[in-house]
Amino acid sequence: MNARERERLNRMFQPGAVAVYGAVRESYKFGHMVIQSLLKYGYPGSIYPIYPGGGEIFGLKSYQSLKDVIGPVDLARVCVPAQKVPEVVDECLRHGVPGAEILSSGFAETGETGGVRLQEELVRISKKGIRVLGPNCFGIHCPKGGLTLLPGFDFSTESGPVALISQSGGAAVDFSQEARMAGFAVSKVVSFGNGCDLDAVDLLDYFSGDHDTRYIGAYMEGVRDGRRFAQILKEVTSKKAVLVWKGGLTPPGRKSALSHTGSLSGEAPVWKGLLAQTGALAVDGLEEMVDTMTALVHLSHSGRNVAIAGAGGAIGVFSGDLAHRWGLELPGFNTQTQGRLARLFPEPGSNIGNPLDTGTPVLPVEAIIDMIEAILTNEGVDVLILVLLFHQLTVLIKAFAEMDGLPWQPLEAYLDTLLEAIASIRTRTGKNVVMVLVNRANLPSNAELEGMYRILRLRCYAKGVPFYPTVERALRAVRNAWHVWKGAEKGGVV
Repeated sequence: MNARERERLNRMFQPGAVAVYGAVRESYKFGHMVIQSLLKYGYPGSIYPIYPGGGEIFGLKSYQSLKDVIGPVDLARVCVPAQKVPEVVDECLRHGVPGAEILSSGFAETGETGGVRLQEELVRISKKGIRVLGPNCFGIHCPKGGLTLLPGFDFSTESGPVALISQSGGAAVDFSQEARMAGFAVSKVVSFGNGCDLDAVDLLDYFSGDHDTRYIGAYMEGVRDGRRFAQILKEVTSKKAVLVWKGGLTPPGRKSALSHTGSLSGEAPVWKGLLAQTGALAVDGLEEMVDTMTALVHLSHSGRNVAIAGAGGAIGVFSGDLAHRWGLELPGFNTQTQGRLARLFPEPGSNIGNPLDTGTPVLPVEAIIDMIEAILTNEGVDVLILVLLFHQLTVLIKAFAEMDGLPWQPLEAYLDTLLEAIASIRTRTGKNVVMVLVNRANLPSNAELEGMYRILRLRCYAKGVPFYPTVERALRAVRNAWHVWKGAEKGGVV
């Protein structure tokens, strides 16, 4: 991407002034909600409602047209009926606005001749010198620019290393919300909808040179130019990790993609081969995308050797099967390590192999710390997945303390002690720990525990420890991160 094009997109992502076209005074209309979201999110620039009815909205003066606005506008957010969109975008072009995002729908995704022609008219106007995002999109979220998409007024204002390119507005919103509870912040999230002008290829090209972005996720339903997409994707993956969630790989999915964004999605084998050849990692759904990003952000570079430790024989058997199926190794522990573990867990039901079954769901935190120390210090493993049972810990720690006549140490304090020790051991060994806190407290009477569970999750992230609710999700994320790093070692990136 040349410097001029990059500067135009920079202005769109970090605009000094935004014009909003639409029914801005009607509370159930997009134009109104866009302005409300910007104000609630704390956008620091100027907002110019363009509304023929005049008057004020949220204390902002509205304007009859863009020509009445004094000063440059960097981004137009267009929420007018589809038939009026070309006229609005042409006005923005004539007044030097570098980019417009079209939230309006009613274009090629309808499959109707009129909608297709309207979208073709947008393409024609864009070629005269204005970049168009959409139509049929939710727009841009960029914390550094104080800009959020619709509806994103409650998104995090912290900027981080992860970017998302999404053909779906809903997926963009869901990812942004999940990121907040997954312990990582985003640099930019873009919902590009039908992608009549700016599409996944252009945005990949832009993020390739974006210094705020280290990891790129993409939800895609189709591309216009497969050859150019493959070329750009290969260039980007030589610099940064790219995860691709491809929608529309089955007949029902392809049908939905055509009506959703008007995209021709392509066949599954073709996409699978393309992603493998370019070095991008295929993920299947939002959950896997978020889980993998969590691992990439919080773990240091790592390999495939994994240790699994915690309560539950079945968990050990199941996780051993998964690890083998996904190409991870579970090396056996040496004699010295086994001796230390046998002294820590002498119960008849324990198993000091890998996976390790401690034989009881509740242990003194000092025993868990000693276990982690023994494994990460003496064994050639890259990642230790620690499995704790949330409900049992919560109930039994309190019960045992009361039975012994001891003051109850709340689970928060128990976990804080553990996390402090993990941070110290990780610094000394250069190895990773992943936390799995299995929560089976799902009765209505356990509702209060759910709040505690979420607090503990955020405490793990604050210490740089990835958190997962199941061993399966943790192993999958570790596997994916290993594949990314394995590819990076060949290209010298990430």
